[in-house]
Amino acid sequence: MEKHKTGKSAWPAGRYLKYAVGEIVLVVIGILIALQINNWNEDQKNKTLEKYMLENLVENLEQNCDKLKSRIRSISYYQKSGAVIISAIENKLIDQDSLDNYFHMALMNTSGIGLSETGYNAIKNNGFEIIRNQALKKEMMVFFEETQPHLLADLSWGTVDKVEREKFIDQNFIQLPNEKGLTYKPFDLESLLNNHYFIALVHKTDTQRLWFSKRMEGHLKESQRMLELVKLELNK
Repeated sequence: MEKHKTGKSAWPAGRYLKYAVGEIVLVVIGILIALQINNWNEDQKNKTLEKYMLENLVENLEQNCDKLKSRIRSISYYQKSGAVIISAIENKLIDQDSLDNYFHMALMNTSGIGLSETGYNAIKNNGFEIIRNQALKKEMMVFFEETQPHLLADLSWGTVDKVEREKFIDQNFIQLPNEKGLTYKPFDLESLLNNHYFIALVHKTDTQRLWFSKRMEGHLKESQRMLELVKLELNK
């Protein structure tokens, strides 16, 4: 009689199924872990980028605050020159030597200030979703899209008569350099102090400076508040 060859018995079907399921589970777990690691890495990258962007914004806001403080101090200084010329007009003072150094600053309304938005624009260009704090994001957008543009629009009042103002200065003054920058020396002081356009221009410039100073002081407070909000976020 022919003998049958014997070998290892085959695995039961149930054991094959368990093995296959186990392999699938291990693959799925591996994929989930990889995704988790990838998400964590992306989150860390986003946090690093957000920190970098906010630090740039802090630097931007600090520079603007310094500019505003400097301009407010300048306005106060120029107001004193304006007061000297207004007094000369009202009291008919025609002492040429005592007035020459005041005309230039008396006619400066100091409206032209450049406030940077580079930090905010960098955030906008990278996408606002990089900022996780929704309340801070809203504050930033209101400040840079509404508050600051409104200030700059208000300051444009100082440029509406720029051409006419410069033409009048050229016709009535010789401009000479001095240790502080420029001296406006009038060709005819007595005639100038009785010139209606000049009188109106000096008073208008004085009014503009006062108004610009108040607007800048208000914007400085808003800029400082925005700065503190960003710093608080960075310190979390």
